[in-house]
Amino acid sequence: MKRIFYLCSFLFIFVFSSEGQTGFQVLITAFDQEVPPGYFKELGKISIKKDQNGLNHIYLAETFANREEAATAAKQAKMKGFQFARVVDWQAVKEMCSAGCREPLYVENLFFDFDRYNLRQKSKSDLQDLAALLTSQPSYRVILMAHTDAKGSNEYNIQLSQNRAKSAKDYLIGIGIDEDRIETGYSGETQPIAVNQMGNGTDAPQGRQFNRRVEITVLDGDGKVVPNLVEPIRVPEKLKL
Repeated sequence: MKRIFYLCSFLFIFVFSSEGQTGFQVLITAFDQEVPPGYFKELGKISIKKDQNGLNHIYLAETFANREEAATAAKQAKMKGFQFARVVDWQAVKEMCSAGCREPLYVENLFFDFDRYNLRQKSKSDLQDLAALLTSQPSYRVILMAHTDAKGSNEYNIQLSQNRAKSAKDYLIGIGIDEDRIETGYSGETQPIAVNQMGNGTDAPQGRQFNRRVEITVLDGDGKVVPNLVEPIRVPEKLKL
């Protein structure tokens, strides 16, 4: 039987060995498409990794000597329908990661198990990277905004989201980040980014997983959002509100 990879739209730049990495790299993702082996062969080899929500993501393994070549490869990927192709400048990453954070630099928002506020191991790793960044950039501060899915009462979910924000804040403080640099917020179930139920009334567990989250925002010394640092949450089309 012909092997098929099922990929999705939630862009996730995951950790891989990068010691000695230089130049530019293209990272890509697919969107609910069937991608046969060799589909990207003209763009180079790809690797696939399942993220903490059980979704599959890919990256282009080849490293380019200059931005123009990488941009051309990203354009080719976009022409095939993969609009989230992006170019990573490794030198810029290394300079930003002067405190020793893992590479690539991008931090993912935090996700939680149902009715839980304890941090997953993946979330702890992301917070460690965030702490390294904050250490290397003393003027930066962070906002942690927590949410839940729609199961349970709103009163209960307000408390649950508050606990999720506190878990993330306490972890950052525990690894050396000053409390004054961390702001928290919580909204319970009132700000979903995905459906909790499908149109026919059936449960949408994957949608609820997107809603059980702490969103991270990093601000610079002027109070402006630092761009291209935290991966946006890209919800698959079928789960969007």
